[in-house]
Amino acid sequence: MRNFKFCLFILAIWLCGPVAMAQHFNIHNPIKLPAKSQKAMIMQRIGYTDITISYHSPAARGREVWGKMIPYGKVWRAGANENTIFTITDDVIIEGETLAAGSYGLHLLPEKDQWTFIFSKNHTSWGSYFYDAQEDALRVTVPVEDTNEYSEWVSFDFNKRDRGEATIVLGWADKKATFGLSLDIDKIALENIRLQLRSDAYWEWFSWCQAADYCAEYGINTEEALEWVEKSIALQENFSNLDVKAKLLKQAGQETEAEKTIARAIEVGNHIYLERYGRRFLNKKDFEHAEYLFGEALKKDKTYWRAHFNRGNALKGMGKSKEAQKAFSMALNYAPEGAKAQIRNSMEAN
Repeated sequence: MRNFKFCLFILAIWLCGPVAMAQHFNIHNPIKLPAKSQKAMIMQRIGYTDITISYHSPAARGREVWGKMIPYGKVWRAGANENTIFTITDDVIIEGETLAAGSYGLHLLPEKDQWTFIFSKNHTSWGSYFYDAQEDALRVTVPVEDTNEYSEWVSFDFNKRDRGEATIVLGWADKKATFGLSLDIDKIALENIRLQLRSDAYWEWFSWCQAADYCAEYGINTEEALEWVEKSIALQENFSNLDVKAKLLKQAGQETEAEKTIARAIEVGNHIYLERYGRRFLNKKDFEHAEYLFGEALKKDKTYWRAHFNRGNALKGMGKSKEAQKAFSMALNYAPEGAKAQIRNSMEAN
């Protein structure tokens, strides 16, 4: 009897052994199964700066979330599974505090009336199980809001996306909280532009013109931008870089030089550039200046229908109906078939 039981024991080991061994040796090569808490990622670019949040999004599934499933006063991973990771490619300011470029484990310390977002230097650990306050790079505390719509899934979003700033909201169930983020977009942009101008862009007139025009558009870095546009003009003088130079000179308060420069731009510009330039004044309802520029465009090419058409619009704005009709008629004469209906509508409305 004892031998019989021993034989059964040996048989069991023999039958189970391969399974046990397979389980042991295959543990290093598990298959990947669909995650219950789906992986999500959200990214926003502000200027040259990328802001990315990578997280797993658990569902409420009928459970009471805040104060129950997610206890108050205890650090939570702001998602599910491994760390929620917050990555920025440049230094930013979050709620008035600077956070250096890099990747951070994003955790949340929820309370009933406020939430504290924690940016940890450790972004490689699993969830918040290994969270250590000594690794904090930044903590910001913001008020909690009740939501109008119930959110089944944890979600991050960018609610405000302006030049140089954004707001990031974390919402789940019936609560949400938002923190503000900003950056020195002009400083970062100029650093990037300067580096690009030291590459192949150095030999292109358009690159220097682009760089200068960016400064003109936002009213920044005028002195250096004037140097950039002069390099563009030295490579190839044209309407575009002279136009940018004129804008920068006005920005610098050099009105007389700006007028001389724009006169030169009109002299060298072709009919297409002059018509486009005229439209700027047409949109501002500066009809006299616009009409003059459309006339200059037609001196370069009397068959350019757009210049005739917009000259008609400028004349109409000046109250010169008969002259406007003549201009529209000329536009109708030279325009392609697809544009004639638009011209006829303007003629009828004149």
